[in-house]
Amino acid sequence: ADPVLEIPYDSLRRSVGMGFDLFLLLLVVVVIVVAVAVNVRVLFYYQQAEDSAFASSVFCKAVIVVSLTLAWVVTLLLPIDVRNSRPTAGPLDMQALWIAAFIILAIFLVLVVPGVMFYHEVEGDDLVKKKRGHVVCHLLITLFFSMCGLAISYPFLSEASLPVVKYTCNKWGAADAPIDPIQLASIACTDGVHSDVTVKVGFQVYMIAVLCFIGWFFFVMFGGIGLSAVPLDMILAFVDRPKPIDEATYRHRRRILGEAAQVLLQRSEELQARDGELAPQKGWRAARQKRAMKADYNRFKKEVHLLEDELERLKVSKFHKGESLAVSIAKLLLGIVFAILSISWVLHIILCVLVPQMDKGFSVRMLNGLFEACEGSGLYPLGVALFAMFTLYLLLCVVKGCLKFGMRVFFVFSIHPMRPGATPLNSILFNVELVLIASAAIVQFEQTAFADYARLTEADVIFAAQVKYMNFYRWFFENSVFIWVLLVWFLLSLIALIVSPREGGKTFKPDRKADKTIAKLVGMKLGKSGQLLADPEPPANSA
Repeated sequence: ADPVLEIPYDSLRRSVGMGFDLFLLLLVVVVIVVAVAVNVRVLFYYQQAEDSAFASSVFCKAVIVVSLTLAWVVTLLLPIDVRNSRPTAGPLDMQALWIAAFIILAIFLVLVVPGVMFYHEVEGDDLVKKKRGHVVCHLLITLFFSMCGLAISYPFLSEASLPVVKYTCNKWGAADAPIDPIQLASIACTDGVHSDVTVKVGFQVYMIAVLCFIGWFFFVMFGGIGLSAVPLDMILAFVDRPKPIDEATYRHRRRILGEAAQVLLQRSEELQARDGELAPQKGWRAARQKRAMKADYNRFKKEVHLLEDELERLKVSKFHKGESLAVSIAKLLLGIVFAILSISWVLHIILCVLVPQMDKGFSVRMLNGLFEACEGSGLYPLGVALFAMFTLYLLLCVVKGCLKFGMRVFFVFSIHPMRPGATPLNSILFNVELVLIASAAIVQFEQTAFADYARLTEADVIFAAQVKYMNFYRWFFENSVFIWVLLVWFLLSLIALIVSPREGGKTFKPDRKADKTIAKLVGMKLGKSGQLLADPEPPANSA
């Protein structure tokens, strides 16, 4: 008979009891519950009135909440990993959790969110007869190319060269022989040579590396803009807050905005006519014309977005006697807090990531010291809250940077602004997809930026010991190329936003500053004071 391994029940119970961490369990539950609650509130706050009914697009709303919660969980796994690894190993298999989180992230990125977006787009399109078949076809094509890309590249790009110090010794001794500490120096090998050990990472680690590498491009492009745009826009929202106006001013500006709306309506009809003419055409000339039309459409969406904002400001100025003082002060305070967060991130990147890379003897703790102080003084929940604030702020910067980029470089892609109570579900889904892809890079970024805080964790093993040294990605990660680009892009964006803080010279700027663009749109002239010179309204009995 096969031998049976017997484990005493009391011994098993003690080992399980030693590994149980009530605070760790509560931390996981609290992160998930808070994430779900906040994301449900975010959805209800931004969705348009047509989708506000509970039974309207339930599955789509569930996908939005679950996707945002997934982004929260992925980016906040690091403090859970830290708690699970120190001072002794905890009960959670963090390696399995990291891999499972990234697999689910990949599924939502490639299948779930795009599938819901495809279906929501064709749901009201009568030209698409078999809507489910249309969506399934698009998803199968996306899945096919994604899997082919991973399967083909894995055999060639999955090797990692781990840096080691190789010692060559000609002194031998028995493994169980007692060693006198005094003689240890003469026996030990002291001459080491820096070398690399080549290993092949698992497919799951390779998939994590691919997600992080792709996510870095989105994080750098939009996060760099957002780090400067988020605080500046919030402070500008306070400076340009709607102020009370009289009846004459309200009628004057309402008439002008109405004429601007008529111009945009006519432009939309022209775009529809162009789209109908170009739809059946093929060839490179038609493709170039379609790209030009897409740029014109994106410019049109930008102008509509700005006109709607100006109209909303006008309503607040007239019917609410300007913006509430409490709301205005809250915007100013948030702008100051966001500015502190952005400055803290930039200083931490420079002093704790880039300078130590150039000068090995340079060491500054900054945010690492803050998180470790909370960890060691019994204020671990406060440390997790601070970590979440800094990390989720990066996700906010990515969304803001995408909107800012689309508003100014409108020929690249269509904008999807997030307006309270007026955002279509598809626009929310677009931003959710952006948050998901950026969250993969943010995880690797936070592990790099908080390397001291993340020591002895499974995240350190996955990102710092495997993904970082994979041969194809090694030059980018080891030399912090993406982080350098992020910093430079932030500085360039900051300069551009300081020079032109309100979307440049051809936008609907608040109040008097909007008049130049509106005048150009509706064919009016500006007076010496900068105000629009509108023709007087004709009398009621005029012909």
